[in-house]
Parts: sequence; C-alpha cells; structure tokens
Amino acid sequence: MVNDRKYQYLISWNPKGTSFLIFSASRFAQEVLPEHFKHSNFSSFVRQLNMYGFHKINKSPRSQRGNSKNGVWEFSHIKFQRGCPELLEEIKRKSIDSE
Repeated sequence: MVNDRKYQYLISWNPKGTSFLIFSASRFAQEVLPEHFKHSNFSSFVRQLNMYGFHKINKSPRSQRGNSKNGVWEFSHIKFQRGCPELLEEIKRKSIDSE
C-alpha cells in the first residue's frame, strides 16, 4: 500500500522511511482501504495498526486536531521501515496480556 505509486497522493513514506503518512483519511478510507480490506472504516484501520504496535505521531497542536479526517496522519513502528521487508515478519499482533 505504502509503496504503491497509484496511491502516493494518499499514503507515502516520510522522507527518512521511518514512518508513513496518510493524507486525507476520508479519501484514503474510500479509495484505498476497500482495495486491501473487507471494510472502508478508517477508525478500524487505525485500531488494527495499534493492535500491531504502530503509534500515531501527533504533529498538530491540540487546538487544531478537530478536523482530523482531512488532516495528515502519521504512523510509525520500529520494524516497519522503507526498504527493510525482512523486518515485517517481526511485527506481531499484541496479546491481550501485553496491553
């Protein structure tokens, strides 16, 4: 998804390749999610990211976070790095005990 040039205007790596950005959550949910998942619910996608240990990086001040559906969302995971597919097998779903 992140490497697919077809969706670069909606999802891409940050310049260092250590996180990915989603531009316009509502368009991402409508156009990208149905291509890869059985749903188009952005909140469910974020919940799945969290269950696999991804973290949202907040860049906007608290007072400007109201319109998040059209803003930029950034997520990172220490094992999700551009050009390092060998790390992907180390990303595991969190167990209930580890939460």
